[in-house]
Amino acid sequence: MTIKCITANLQGGQDDWLRELASEKIDIAFLQEAPHELPKEFADAYDICMYNETAIHPAYRCRTLIAVRREAWLRPIPLEVPTATYHRSYVAGARVDLPGIGETILISIHASPREIPKDSHYLADWSGESPTARPIAKGVLWDSDYVLETIRRVNLANSLPMIVAGDFNEARGPNSLKPEWGIWGKEYLEKAKSELGLFDVTWNEWSEPSGERATHGDAQLDHILATEDLRSHLVGSTVLENGNKNTYKSDHHPITWSIT
Repeated sequence: MTIKCITANLQGGQDDWLRELASEKIDIAFLQEAPHELPKEFADAYDICMYNETAIHPAYRCRTLIAVRREAWLRPIPLEVPTATYHRSYVAGARVDLPGIGETILISIHASPREIPKDSHYLADWSGESPTARPIAKGVLWDSDYVLETIRRVNLANSLPMIVAGDFNEARGPNSLKPEWGIWGKEYLEKAKSELGLFDVTWNEWSEPSGERATHGDAQLDHILATEDLRSHLVGSTVLENGNKNTYKSDHHPITWSIT
């Protein structure tokens, strides 16, 4: 069985595109900046796993979610994220039983391009140990570092194969506007591999000869990470420029791939 997947930052909209996505029968969608009200055609076709306190926290209506097509019979179970209070609606998790693979953790993430100083009010909601800053950061932590620490904690709590996809706001570069981003992103993604055992799926497919492929401007900010036991199962990563749809108007290009 081949399972079709996509990750996309929707920039708070794309209702028509979501309707088309449902008709195309994408099996698993890792979505960021999803609209607060999903179009009925999409909501009826998918089981949705997400952070459910947007009514209590109106500032967090910019939602991340995992959508699993009901006809795929994967029966997702929402996953409790240890640091959900800090991330609010920016991280979503689910557990599914993938054919030929078994129980697998899925995480859809959205890291804000924001430095988190030690006196930040955001840290009032952080639980557990602080992340370790990457060498180039010289002690400075960013939201993406907290996302990586959250992934680590989910990994430790479950000890299952894992797929993480979304808008990391990290790129290996080079980036014409900010060339130093390439060093930051390289350290970040190498840390995910060396410390968490998560390989960079698209880099594994694309590093020769072209390297990264842009998903936002001239940088690849959207990534798919997975545990090594899934290396042979994740194939066919493709950037869809402009979503390949007249209805897709986000500033991020989606990435599609298959699980075999």
